[in-house]
Amino acid sequence: MTGFTINQVRISDQVYEYLRGEITTGRLVPGERLDLDQLVEQLKVSKMPIKEALGRLATEGLVDIQSRRGTYVGRVDARDLEETFEVRRVLEMLAGELAVKRVGEDDLVRLRDLIVRMEEASEVAVHVELNFQFHGLIVELSDNRKLIEMYERLSVPIQVAGIHYRSEGWLDRLAQEQLEHRAIVDALEGRDEEAAIRSISAHIKRGRRSLLEDVERSKES
Repeated sequence: MTGFTINQVRISDQVYEYLRGEITTGRLVPGERLDLDQLVEQLKVSKMPIKEALGRLATEGLVDIQSRRGTYVGRVDARDLEETFEVRRVLEMLAGELAVKRVGEDDLVRLRDLIVRMEEASEVAVHVELNFQFHGLIVELSDNRKLIEMYERLSVPIQVAGIHYRSEGWLDRLAQEQLEHRAIVDALEGRDEEAAIRSISAHIKRGRRSLLEDVERSKES
């Protein structure tokens, strides 16, 4: 028998990926209520795989399941965000140190291409996605499975906050951000571990500061 492939992906996994994508791209916003019956009708699946997917998203902090009140897209807590940034900075510094030994010419071309595409991005969601592709590629170059796993788990709340809470002034910070990105790539190209670690640390510290300011500003408005 040929020409037939069984889809091994569970329905709950597909629902999870769909809802996760809706949240991380900004189509579902923090605090928005998720109606189970509406999702059943929209996705044409039973309640069980949706509940399983929502449970997974809850463990990641992407949704908040409140007994007798309903399920909501998770809100960003400033303290959680700051602590996440602190751990992310350490992980990326290690990734940069390891990437120096493994980065190839094709990788450098991809990184520089992402920088150019970020410069051309006019929508915050597009910019945030390209930014995480840039940082994700450096983490992948570490070739450390545990590091990659931890980073992917930590990056989601930062990505969501970046989409939903970036102020209108994010474009004004783009030039500084791109200088920092280029400094990171230059360090990788020069096989300079210390410069890579230093430039990554400074970049994430500055990014943490600006995003936390945006989050706090949103509470005041």
